[in-house]
Amino acid sequence: MITLHLDEHEHQEVIELLEREIPNLRHEIHHTDDHDYREFLKARERLLEKLLATAKAQTAATASGTGEAEAHASSL
Repeated sequence: MITLHLDEHEHQEVIELLEREIPNLRHEIHHTDDHDYREFLKARERLLEKLLATAKAQTAATASGTGEAEAHASSL
């Protein structure tokens, strides 16, 4: 497991990047004709959605004061 240590600004930037990229992937999935490439993009979309959910859970945990350990546990 790799742990990233981000300040609040960096953390928010990661969330914003993921929120922009996921719709772009959906657009690309919709417009590709290659089945294998479409499956690759769908897997990437699932990964980015998981990362976004984890990042948002960390934001919520930090805001509520529950801390890093509980935020990590809720993302599993």
